Formats: sequence, C-alpha cells, structure tokens
Amino acid sequence: MNELEKKNNRDQLYGLSNQLMELFVSDLFTKNKVSTEETKQRLTEVQKEKLKQTVEQLKTQVEEFLEEKNSQKIITETENATDLKSNPLREALLKKTTKKESENENNEDGQGQ
Repeated sequence: MNELEKKNNRDQLYGLSNQLMELFVSDLFTKNKVSTEETKQRLTEVQKEKLKQTVEQLKTQVEEFLEEKNSQKIITETENATDLKSNPLREALLKKTTKKESENENNEDGQGQ
C-alpha cells in the first residue's frame, strides 16, 4: 500500500469518525432536550480545552492503530512470501527422510518373504 492510499484511508477513517461522533452527540442532545447553542455558550475555556485534548488523543490512537495494522499486514505478507520461497535445507532433509522411509519399507518387504 503506497503513501497516497494510506493517506486516503486515514482521511476516510477521520471523516467516518467525525460523522459518527456528530451523530452520537446530536442524538444525545436531542434525547435530553439540550440546545447545542446554549451548551456551547455554557462551556468554559477549560472544558473546551479538555474536549480538544480528548479529540487529539483519539486521533493519535487511531493513527497508532492504523500504523500497527499496516505493519502487521506487511509482516504477514513478508512471512507468506518467505514461506512460498523454497528452503533448500528443508527440502534436503525431507528428501533424506523420505528416502530412508522408502528404504526401510523395501527392507521390511524383502525380509517378510
């Protein structure tokens, strides 16, 4: 995934998060019959600052989550690519084991007659 796609995904996630937050808050205000204009006027500067800090913390958490998911995806893709590549040592060991098993079977068949 290139940087442009990551930025687009992040922007889409922010947009979706903002929409959900606005919907949740407006629904909460409607249920409790609260006027948004009155509420904005009643907020103190300290409360406004705390709200801004909370939003910034949530944004940071979302970014960290996205980066973690992207890094896990990259690691998984790398592991899959590595697994697909042949491992010469493993192949040699498997051939040797298979050869010994077939020789043992042939010896047992010869002795049993």
